[in-house]
Amino acid sequence: MKDLYRQCPVSVTFFMLFALSSGELNAEVDKDFGVWGAIQGQGSFIFDARDSGKWQWWMEGQSRFFKDATRLEQSLIRPGFGYQLSKKLSLWLGYAWIQNQPKGRNATDEHRVWHQASWKDSFGWGNAFSRTRLEHRFQSNGDDVGWRFREFLKFTRPLSSRFYASLWNEVFVDLNNTDWGADAGFRQNRFFAGLGAFVDAERHYRVEIGYLNQYEDKPSSTDNMNHIVSCNLFIRY
Repeated sequence: MKDLYRQCPVSVTFFMLFALSSGELNAEVDKDFGVWGAIQGQGSFIFDARDSGKWQWWMEGQSRFFKDATRLEQSLIRPGFGYQLSKKLSLWLGYAWIQNQPKGRNATDEHRVWHQASWKDSFGWGNAFSRTRLEHRFQSNGDDVGWRFREFLKFTRPLSSRFYASLWNEVFVDLNNTDWGADAGFRQNRFFAGLGAFVDAERHYRVEIGYLNQYEDKPSSTDNMNHIVSCNLFIRY
């Protein structure tokens, strides 16, 4: 753990801070069950043999069902591109479109510009991945720009040549108030535990399925605790 902290102190710090403070979260919460499905693709642009595929592309699509998994309430498309600075570190820039369709309220569209630094490394026990992301958020029901910080930390441990265990946590912090409802401070935490499997021998395709706990801090209303079955397909070339 000391070696991991030296390599990625921000991610480890946020992971530990949430674990220590989780007991202080509001005990009265609205609970729901959902199913989230995602397809994520990543690959290299090879403009010239000399660049060794350092330029990267990213494309992601998600559908999120709530109300006991009976209603599609959120859809997401997130493209981006990045540059591989080293074997461990890459920088990214992208766009995201999100449509929210909560029951009983008008649908809203959100547009985001996101910047990201990604880090990965291998250890004797498995692999670690960190993602530090800053988002600029624009919503159709307001005029202000919301700034949000997200810190993601993931660990995987091989169980066999094909299967692995997956554990990750992500913290969301709003950096300012907006006229469409963002409120500066801690707003959300997502924690996932599940299993992954490589589909093909070349490891271009893999799936991860597991339990996702989403805690949403609501300053002006009751907090939310969503229990989610998360199903993900990853494609990489």
